[in-house]
Amino acid sequence: MSSIYLLIINTNFLVALASFCLYKVSELIFGFHSPYLGYFVFFSTIFAYNYMRLPFLFQNDNKSIWLHTNKSLIYCILLFSGFSILFLCFFFGIFFFQLLVPAIVVSVLYPLSITINKKKISLRNIPFFKIFLISFTWSYVTLLVPIFYFDITIDYFLISSFIQRLLFIIAISIPFDIRDTQIDKIQTFPNTFGVKASKIFAFSCLFLLDVLVVIDFITNSITLDYFLAVLLTVELSALIIYFSTANRSFNFYGILVDSLPIILYIFIVIISMI
Repeated sequence: MSSIYLLIINTNFLVALASFCLYKVSELIFGFHSPYLGYFVFFSTIFAYNYMRLPFLFQNDNKSIWLHTNKSLIYCILLFSGFSILFLCFFFGIFFFQLLVPAIVVSVLYPLSITINKKKISLRNIPFFKIFLISFTWSYVTLLVPIFYFDITIDYFLISSFIQRLLFIIAISIPFDIRDTQIDKIQTFPNTFGVKASKIFAFSCLFLLDVLVVIDFITNSITLDYFLAVLLTVELSALIIYFSTANRSFNFYGILVDSLPIILYIFIVIISMI
C-alpha cells in the first residue's frame, strides 16, 4: 500500500473527515453555519482518536507495526491538533467548553483502565457499552453541541434527528465489531450473539432510521434532497453491513465503512445540485 494511503488511514484523518461531514449535515438541516466549529470537530476527532492510540505505541504486535515506526508523526499530529483545538476554543468562550465536558471526559477515560482486586476495569471493557458510548459521543459532538451552542429550540425534529444520528452510527459501527470478532477480548454483539444476529440488529437500526426520516419528510421537516440522500446512504450502509465478515480486506473497513458519513454529505450536496 502507498505511504500516503496508510498515512490517511492510520492517522485517523478519514475518521476526522467523517465527523466533520456529519457536522456539515447538521449545519444543512438546522441552518446554522460556523467554519470554526467544523474545524474544531475535525481536529478534536483527530486528537481524540490518536490519543486513544497511545497505548498501542508500547505494544509489540503486528497491528501496531505502523504506529511503532511512525511514533514521531503521531506525536506531531497530537501536538498540532491539540494546539489547533486550543486556538479555536478562543472563538467560542466558556459556554462552549462546558458543553464539551461530557465528550472530553469520555475521550480521556476511554483508553485508560484501573486495577481493582487484580481486575482491570475501563469504559471500553464494559460489555456491549462501547458501541453505544461511541455513538452517543459522535452524535453529541456533531449535532447536540452546535445545537445547544447556537441556542436552537429543542423540538420533535431535533429529537428525531438526534435519534437518527445515533441509529446511523450504531449501525455502521457493527461492521467493525464483526471485523474484530476473532480478536476482541471484550463482549460485543458479534462475539456474544453471533454475526447474523448483529447484522439483524444493525438492519433494525437502519429500518428505524428510515421510518423516522419518512415521518420527517411527510411533516415537511426535511427537504426532498435530504430525504433522498439519507435513503441512498441507508441502502448503501445496509449493503455494506450485509457483506461484512471478519475476513474482509483492510480497504473494506479502513475506507468504505469509515467513509459512509462522508458519502451521506456528498449525496446531499450532489442531489441538491440536480
